[in-house]
Amino acid sequence: MNTKRKRKVWGIGFGVFIVLGIAFISWYYPLSPFSIHQSFTYHPSSETHNGKTYEEEVGQFKAAYEKDLDKDVKSENHNPTVYRTQYILPTFEQQWLLGTESKTIDKDQLDQILLDVQQARNTLLSLVSEGDYSREERVYLVDSINALLKLEDSVRMIRNGKYFSRSDLQRMLGTVRGDFRASFNHYTTVFYDVSHK
Repeated sequence: MNTKRKRKVWGIGFGVFIVLGIAFISWYYPLSPFSIHQSFTYHPSSETHNGKTYEEEVGQFKAAYEKDLDKDVKSENHNPTVYRTQYILPTFEQQWLLGTESKTIDKDQLDQILLDVQQARNTLLSLVSEGDYSREERVYLVDSINALLKLEDSVRMIRNGKYFSRSDLQRMLGTVRGDFRASFNHYTTVFYDVSHK
């Protein structure tokens, strides 16, 4: 009896140890195969650039862009940069990029982010053949494409990484968020401003 009782206690203890181990791994490595939900909560920082939040910068550009688009639609000479920007802009308006509220991100969302970036890159690639750009404008366009390629690689690395800790994911997504902002600023203040005039 005593031996059976010891085995039972050891069996229960081992089972509890396994459950606690999986719970810890699930919490500490939220995107691992052992994680139950395979999601984590991203807490964005409230950073500003020239006294404006990213959301304000996007809103300001979008207001000016809508005027440009109206002019372009009414014009006989359509500008491919203005026309194609309507397909690129949603990439920079993703909910997890705007605001400072915490957001839950899972692998499906990472797939969607990656798809949005790939579509924006493909749209920019189509501008290479459509637009009649000067040498300087082409350099800016290629820089924008390269920035999106870098974003693709960063998002893909997070998506495919199985053993990033919560703090690693927080830091990596913060970096990706900063890269989105830099890519947006380069596209809007360098390429778009120069090429649509």
